[in-house]
Amino acid sequence: MLKKLGEFWKALRDFWKTGKAGFALFLISLFVMIYGYIALDYEITRGWKGHESVQNVLKDISTFIPIGGILVGMIVGGIDIIMLLSDWFLERQEKRIQAAKEEGRKEGREEGYAEGYAAAKAENGPPADESPKSPDKPSNPPPKNSEKS
Repeated sequence: MLKKLGEFWKALRDFWKTGKAGFALFLISLFVMIYGYIALDYEITRGWKGHESVQNVLKDISTFIPIGGILVGMIVGGIDIIMLLSDWFLERQEKRIQAAKEEGRKEGREEGYAEGYAAAKAENGPPADESPKSPDKPSNPPPKNSEKS
């Protein structure tokens, strides 16, 4: 279910990035048509007076066009803000996932090295560059000062 929702959201986001202007023009046209129908219905119920009624309808529609544009701008702007926040959230989430994966890889490598080193040490004894050291004797004694007379 979530995978299908994710695919739908991705398709919606891709459409929005490429078809936002067409969507806005469609909404403006739709709002103007709806308002035009309302204005026409109002004039018809008052009694159709021919040219005067046509002028009234056109005057009402031309007054409504900027208001329709503002309404569509608010809708499109709101969707844009949602898309921007969604992009920001998804980018942030992807960075967290990548950081967690890298942390897991690093820990896995460290554990693997430690296990491999411990296994090699148990199998072969200490590596050649490590000599057993006793705590009371220094490994490199200081040179003796000998005086020649």
